[in-house]
Amino acid sequence: MKKMLMVSLVLLIAGLAFFAFAEEEFTYDAKGKRDPFVPLVSKGGVYVSDAYGISGIKDIRLEGIVWDEAKGSIAIINGEIVREGQKIGAAEVLRIEKDAVVFDIDGEEKKLELTSD
Repeated sequence: MKKMLMVSLVLLIAGLAFFAFAEEEFTYDAKGKRDPFVPLVSKGGVYVSDAYGISGIKDIRLEGIVWDEAKGSIAIINGEIVREGQKIGAAEVLRIEKDAVVFDIDGEEKKLELTSD
């Protein structure tokens, strides 16, 4: 009887140890932002154009504009500060206006206006 109890106890502890050391699978939730674990540059040294996940105007969220005609305006796009001429993903910032930003996406001009949302 003691031997059976001891064997059961050893098997129970071994079973619990197996579950204690089981590796939990982790999935990164980017929450709409660029995955920091994906490199911005390929192994060949080429900039990955879609690293920010921007392939069209629908992927762009204009969060704010700091208008300064003298020193150059800036815009906050998807949490990133950008200036005229800068590329973010597949979009290039052509102009920053008082209440809108004009982008070049695949050779087409797209205007995104600042909303009060």
